[in-house]
Amino acid sequence: MPPTDPLSQVIATLHKGQRFFLISHVRPDGDAIGSLAGLARSLRKAGKTVDLGLVDPPPERFGFLLEGETVRKPGDLALDHDAIVILDTGDLPRTGFAEALAKPATVVINIDHHPSNTSFGDINLLDFHASSTCEMVVTLIERARLPFDPDVAQGLYLGLCTDTRFFQNENLRPAAHHAAQRLLETGLEAATIHGRLLSTRKLSEVRILGHALTRLTVELDGRLAWVALSTADLAQQGATMNDVFACGLFNQLTGIDGVVASVGIVENTDGKVYCEFRSRKGFDVKEIAVAMGGGGHLAASGCNREAPLATMVDEALGHLRNRLGSFPR
Repeated sequence: MPPTDPLSQVIATLHKGQRFFLISHVRPDGDAIGSLAGLARSLRKAGKTVDLGLVDPPPERFGFLLEGETVRKPGDLALDHDAIVILDTGDLPRTGFAEALAKPATVVINIDHHPSNTSFGDINLLDFHASSTCEMVVTLIERARLPFDPDVAQGLYLGLCTDTRFFQNENLRPAAHHAAQRLLETGLEAATIHGRLLSTRKLSEVRILGHALTRLTVELDGRLAWVALSTADLAQQGATMNDVFACGLFNQLTGIDGVVASVGIVENTDGKVYCEFRSRKGFDVKEIAVAMGGGGHLAASGCNREAPLATMVDEALGHLRNRLGSFPR
């Protein structure tokens, strides 16, 4: 009798199949790149053929995980794989491959930890309490008895660190720490990953972070912090959208003493404005992101759409001011 629970279904599919296509979301972060690299390396060591797909290049800090890879774009998708595995992605359009996958000829596996996930896969392996998709992939690899060594662990540890903010997130369950322990038990040199993430900064990242902090506004008796950046701000500092996401701005805003919620609002050259919400003390920013067409987690969510910067600033701050006004002090 075929398995009915999602984890067992995924394991059976990975064991039975030979060719897999792994995809993650646009503007990939550490969890996206780490889960792609970790699962791909493990499957290849098990004798499988694996192709990777991304619409956008990874930030330079994570790029070493995909060195030597031929990363496919939507136009390169042949749909001749035994399964398509979509990692760390809340809905199909966020992959950038939605049109190419409109009528896939193979099973689609959806592995994710975002509560806003739309269960778009044929098999949906979802854990909304997981710290990261990388944590979930650690469990999957172990349960499937797939190869697990320092090479496999490298990306998974990176993604676990970035998505938990080095284990600083509130309400982390013990499973996140157990996953880190298992990764370190492979013989992984964690200091190498820490060095890549913490000790090396591009000049453009430092400049845009410094500039953004001069634009910082704190209001509502210190409970709300926000920053808005235009394309002119980015150009002035020689920075790109990747630099804004990599510089640590969004997490720094909620690190200010007394701040409960924050938002960074950034106008990009693609015509879209991006909002990144962060929070502490149980304040739910996911509801705000969803109301604005995005999604994510209770304490870290985002959205983007084509609109004037001023419009997005007014809308995001309107939601935050309204909800913070009734949030317990």
